[in-house]
Amino acid sequence: MAIRSLGAFAVYRGASPVPQAEWQSKKARDLLKILVARRGVPATRESLIETLWPDQDPALTSNRLSVVLSTVRNVLDPEHRFGPAQFVRADRYAVTLERDRVIIDVEKFLENARAGLSLHRANRLAEAVVALEIAEAAYSGDFLEEDLYEDWAVSLREKALAAYVAVARALAGLSDDPRTTARYLCRVLECDPYDEQTHLDLVAALATGRGAQGEARRAYRAYSTRMDEIGVEPAPYPSAAAIEKGQDPAPP
Repeated sequence: MAIRSLGAFAVYRGASPVPQAEWQSKKARDLLKILVARRGVPATRESLIETLWPDQDPALTSNRLSVVLSTVRNVLDPEHRFGPAQFVRADRYAVTLERDRVIIDVEKFLENARAGLSLHRANRLAEAVVALEIAEAAYSGDFLEEDLYEDWAVSLREKALAAYVAVARALAGLSDDPRTTARYLCRVLECDPYDEQTHLDLVAALATGRGAQGEARRAYRAYSTRMDEIGVEPAPYPSAAAIEKGQDPAPP
């Protein structure tokens, strides 16, 4: 069993995604998403009922939770090869996803990101690049991007996004190729278009690249526009001498 939660949500049995029709209801998908976001921490039945059916009488919705829980279990184990608690454990009080028994992409991403960043801090750079590139390639989108406004998804979404930014920054710093550096910095700016230092690093990377002066100027104009939007005075474009020495532009 595998769950894709970065980008578009999907559940896989082997190499095949579970067809939409098997879910029977959106609430069943939402329940599994919530459990993924909990990262193995039990969710009380009361909190799940309130989240899935807000402002409705709990006396009328408690049975609904049992129904969608059964649906989730059937999706994860349609042939009932295991006991009901194999993937989702439940008792009278709480429901928990047994995340060690399911491959969850966001957990694998975070694991690889931690490993790569740890190697980077330890100055084991060749090993760090390998782990960081694996993590960067695995980040196929924000956590549960289709549930952008759900409070229960925010914490893990922000954690994964922060890890991705750290990974991309590290790879940008480890690259000797200005184009590669610029590519990773652009990905950081996709996550945070107002990150001034990353804008400046991008301008510097492009300015030192052969034949990329036009791109550097465009990147600087984009940077200036973003800073104007938030009332920040842009740093000056790097001088020819600074470019020649490989110095980054710095805020005034």
